[in-house]
Amino acid sequence: MERDSVWAILSLSIVLLLQLSDVSCVKEKRIPVKISDPVVFTDEPKPFTVRVTKFICVETPYEESELLQCRTVLRRNRPTFFNISVHVPGVLNRIYFQVRTYYRYNSYEPFPITLLMEICSYFRKPTTDIFSRHLMSIMMEVVSHLLYQCPHGNTTYDAVYWLEDKFFPQSMPAGDFRQDVWFRTEHNRTIFAYQAYFSVRRMGIWRSMLEW
Repeated sequence: MERDSVWAILSLSIVLLLQLSDVSCVKEKRIPVKISDPVVFTDEPKPFTVRVTKFICVETPYEESELLQCRTVLRRNRPTFFNISVHVPGVLNRIYFQVRTYYRYNSYEPFPITLLMEICSYFRKPTTDIFSRHLMSIMMEVVSHLLYQCPHGNTTYDAVYWLEDKFFPQSMPAGDFRQDVWFRTEHNRTIFAYQAYFSVRRMGIWRSMLEW
């Protein structure tokens, strides 16, 4: 499995943090996150399809939030929805995001690549490498109204999250994946955590090189 493929998968998960509808707001001026030269996603067919079979909320009950809803919505010939509602009473100035990705051989085996980042500092100064650019471009398309710098929290977040083919690179290796995702405070207390199970199925000849 190529390193770039794993990073592409990791980048999609962070979208969940921001795909939220505020019920109440942190009462401070919001400073938008800015990036230059974003990726433009199109509906051009890909040589593969992505299908999510289920999302599972884990590690409940949470120490820093209250989970109000966690539901997988399977839809025929359309992306699977992940409906969640999480109340976060405290104000957050540091949010740690961690992802571990697994690929299924005879069982789910861990990849040597993991992701751990502090989101608030990332939002203040987004990096310009290819993976960060791809990630931020997804956010701009899906949740541009929520791309603002910390503080976050002091609100109820209602999210509808999904994965779809156009957010992936032109080429992806086929197989079954599990992705474990955590959002934690600076004191290592869980805000929200979930597992996503999904498969990538190729159409036609398998190609080993990832194409952006």
